[in-house]
Amino acid sequence: MKRVWHKSVCTLRCSLPIFPSQCARGASTSTWSSTKTTDWNRAVSNAEKIVGYPTSYFSLRCLLNDETSNIAFHVRKLIGTNHPVLKTAKRLIYNGRTNIQTRGLIVLLLSKASGHARKAGLEEERVAGITQRQRSLAEITEMIHTAHLIHRGILNLSNDLFPDATTLKDLQFGNKISVLTGDYLIANASKFLTDLKNCKVVDLVATAIGDFMQSEFIGDHDQQGHPIPYPGMTIQNWEEKNYLSTGSLMSNSCQATLELAGHDEKFQELGFEFGKSIGLAWQVHSDLQPFVDTYRNPPGLPFSLTSAPVILQLENDSSLLKEINYCRDNLEKLDYLKLHTCIMNGDGVEKAKALLESYTSRALAVLNKIPPSEATTALRNIIQALRE
Repeated sequence: MKRVWHKSVCTLRCSLPIFPSQCARGASTSTWSSTKTTDWNRAVSNAEKIVGYPTSYFSLRCLLNDETSNIAFHVRKLIGTNHPVLKTAKRLIYNGRTNIQTRGLIVLLLSKASGHARKAGLEEERVAGITQRQRSLAEITEMIHTAHLIHRGILNLSNDLFPDATTLKDLQFGNKISVLTGDYLIANASKFLTDLKNCKVVDLVATAIGDFMQSEFIGDHDQQGHPIPYPGMTIQNWEEKNYLSTGSLMSNSCQATLELAGHDEKFQELGFEFGKSIGLAWQVHSDLQPFVDTYRNPPGLPFSLTSAPVILQLENDSSLLKEINYCRDNLEKLDYLKLHTCIMNGDGVEKAKALLESYTSRALAVLNKIPPSEATTALRNIIQALRE
């Protein structure tokens, strides 16, 4: 199919995605990606030393016990089915230090940076300036986030979509594993949450869990439940949805750890704002990867159709929405390569970078109100790694 250009707008037509060869990716892109990954890993590694606790595999530690050993055995049966739960498991195991499992570390760093009010936690033993209850909260944060990722991998299955009985049965089994594993993490998080013996903290974390669920029912979706843009969708709509799905857990967890430290409501609001800003910054950073890291995300692979660069591009080029909707019944037929090219030739990516700069600046502004320390420096380094 030809690409039709008119006033910097390209028109798409549905076709099978094109996967460029590995050799088409430039060596300079590989070097760039390696450098950025090294900077991020260094920032996380140094931060873990400051809090005196390895946080990279919080969620896995909860899963690696006798009660869930059977789940690991059954997950092996899903190899070859391409069920989303396999991808999530792989990311948890092999990418433990990426932003998929760094939320607990942020909670611990903020705990250490903020210290404790005089009357709070005097009876609690502290390691590296952090109480056991705050460490438990950090683990709870990771459990809830991981449970949400696993639950989001549940597929909508039907005989029409998967006429092959064997494939359908395998994917149904994958759904059962996703439900059981996600529910197990939520159940453990709830149990540990009650052990904190703080009603306000329970309320804050419960709010985040509720926001996760609410976010899944906002906007339009395809047959598999994947979000797709709708007419009139703006970046404000993107922020509202992603606050519920990403920012709420971070903001409420950051406020909760300050509550455990005995800080007043005004100071807790700073923690809430910091968590919200860094949570949304994380999401924009993730949304940008298909457009700025083409080594790991070669053009032609599917990407989120409601990511920040896409929505910002749609605000100026609504014709792309028509083409996306043309394939909404089967997004596998959407030509992601051409869509990627359209967005790269527009201003959506640059606007998304500016949005990332805005969120990280807000997070840094909050840190400026906290006395400087090793922990605040570590938080700044993580924010800087998100920016780059």
